Amino acid sequence: MMTHSEFFDLARQTAGNSNCSSRQVGAVIASHGVVLAEGFNGVSSGFSNCIVAGCERCAMGGATGIGYDNCICIHAEQRAVATAAANGTAVSGSFLYITLRPCLQCLLLVYAAGIRQVRYIEDWRYPDNREQSYRTLAARFDLFEHFHKAAVAAERF
Repeated sequence: MMTHSEFFDLARQTAGNSNCSSRQVGAVIASHGVVLAEGFNGVSSGFSNCIVAGCERCAMGGATGIGYDNCICIHAEQRAVATAAANGTAVSGSFLYITLRPCLQCLLLVYAAGIRQVRYIEDWRYPDNREQSYRTLAARFDLFEHFHKAAVAAERF
């Protein structure tokens, strides 16, 4: 059975598939120690990267938490949930391991999908009033906190 640390390692590896020019993010959905789906951010594999595909947000620098409505990259969480859905895999009650704290829209998606716990490595905050809305939604999960690899190395399901 895999540890939380191993799922984070897998999320980091999955991030390596990203073709986003701004930031590489990886996500893993797991339940009872089994990987259900993986996802990474970026655009269609028909493009070498998101700037070539025409992403204005990433071309301008793409600060975390700002301008996602102008971004053409699919987020790692979105791709993981979509992959699970395409394969007919239920994710209700599962865990999401991700290399970066999800944006508000992704948090809404994983909540609607029934994902019970969200664990992430890198933290960030919205610079405006969306942070309060984010925290209100995050409180609905069983566990939503910033994890460091060292803190979960021995933890098992």
